Amino acid sequence: CETYLKNDSYPFLLPKSYDDVEDLAVENWSDFLESEPFRVNAQCVRSIGPWSAGTKSEESSIHNTYIQMIDAAKHFIYIENQFFITIAQDSVVRNQLANVLFRRIERAHNNAEKFRIYVVLPLLPGFDNTNAVRAVLYFIMCSIT
Repeated sequence: CETYLKNDSYPFLLPKSYDDVEDLAVENWSDFLESEPFRVNAQCVRSIGPWSAGTKSEESSIHNTYIQMIDAAKHFIYIENQFFITIAQDSVVRNQLANVLFRRIERAHNNAEKFRIYVVLPLLPGFDNTNAVRAVLYFIMCSIT
């Protein structure tokens, strides 16, 4: 993405989609599914900013959703993320996840609640750039130690 950030002739990366919206109509479910689909309430979130997409403002709905969900968790938190990077009071990493996780653990302790946090990380991030892998692994280790 960064290679083409300033190249106006390169189109935005678009997710795969159906050409015909009718293909997704619930009435046609039996054409491509074995059982009837069910409706869910879902929220799409993203992070985007000047460094990743050249935008003037930042979109941090992933961060905001993490904070809301951590605060609302009753019994446990399960986080699966190849970029789990959060360092309290760091000048480079500026998200609040470490602080929010700490506050939630503290609240569980003060209320004598049984509460667990599970963070699942891949062995290595899913890309080949050696320098980027080293940087991600460095910040992940700083986050979990």
